[in-house]
Amino acid sequence: MCMKKEIIKSEVIELNKQFGGALINESALEFTVEMANRQENIYLSNAHVTRGIILNHPFLDGNKRTAATIIVRRFADEEIVCNEEKLVRCVVSIAKNNIHSIIKIVQKLRKCCKKIK
Repeated sequence: MCMKKEIIKSEVIELNKQFGGALINESALEFTVEMANRQENIYLSNAHVTRGIILNHPFLDGNKRTAATIIVRRFADEEIVCNEEKLVRCVVSIAKNNIHSIIKIVQKLRKCCKKIK
């Protein structure tokens, strides 16, 4: 089972500022961070990040870019590499199709991000 580093809310806010965003729903971000940090498995944790940021829109702008950047960084910490083109399509698909199922998001993440052997 993959273990992961804890997400820190202030770091997520600072990251989003790089994409021109601004926090507009602090409680949505707090819930996302809390749910992601509760998960022991990195795929489940990143699925909560994906759903919470992409679908709940805690930021005015840059939600998809923020989520994708967090996913790539957190997976890299666990020696999991993402195919960037596939990840972009994955993130857009989740947003476009309003996919809320954590299981479905995990499945999508597993298709574009693989453990380095």
